[in-house]
Amino acid sequence: MNTKQAGLAALVGGLLLLSGCTHSTSNVDAQGMTDKPVFPEMSSAVRTEGSFVNLDNLKQVRKGDTKAQLYELIGTPHFDEGVFRVKEWNYIFHFTKADNSVLTCQYKVLFDSHMQAQSFYFLPENCLSLLDAKKAAPQVPAAIAHQEFTAESLFAFGSASLSQEGVMQVQHMAKGLKAADLADRKVVVSAYTDRIGKPADNLRLSQARAESVKQLLVAGGIPASSIVTRGLGDSEPRVQCAGSKSPAVIRCLAPNRRMTVDVVNAH
Repeated sequence: MNTKQAGLAALVGGLLLLSGCTHSTSNVDAQGMTDKPVFPEMSSAVRTEGSFVNLDNLKQVRKGDTKAQLYELIGTPHFDEGVFRVKEWNYIFHFTKADNSVLTCQYKVLFDSHMQAQSFYFLPENCLSLLDAKKAAPQVPAAIAHQEFTAESLFAFGSASLSQEGVMQVQHMAKGLKAADLADRKVVVSAYTDRIGKPADNLRLSQARAESVKQLLVAGGIPASSIVTRGLGDSEPRVQCAGSKSPAVIRCLAPNRRMTVDVVNAH
């Protein structure tokens, strides 16, 4: 193969790679619509356990939301959708029903060419109608069984001190936890960082952040003995972003910087 042919092959390969980055399994058009939503197999998810979504947050999702807004409301997608110009996100959501059984549904968000959310689908389609709102709520509301926050919404970059916004969010969460029945349950606070910096420093930062949240929960009336903190550093990344530290790489790694709070059985 001569130099010209090699260059052409590289160009074609690059175009194929780019088209792969923008591929959507549901054939999403420029308006963020599709004639046939295609849901992936749940076993192929990056996060196969899914999440107990905050139902109040889910009800706030609407057309025109940006990806950053969806991060705040319902977290990062549970499947490896790609990185560049991705036009669909998929989730596995769990809901606690009135009888304490768990309902699991898949959820899909489609984006238009401006990367704004435009259409939304459930599998099964009647997912939310399967929840019986007339019966008594479970002891631990689904809204606080699992909560997730971006690190940026709680802390400044590289800091373990809660921001003013972070203090407000944790105080609000403490009120919800205090109103719930936490008998024989634990509140697990887990903090994660991105890969930037030394692993040992990331572990220390994540543990310090988890402890900051615990201190504020205790101040809000949650017994310290009921709270478990976990600083997990960069050990469970959700995205992989090539390159050394730069503003672009920091933005790309945002899904890895997070804080989760789970209410679990103590035994």
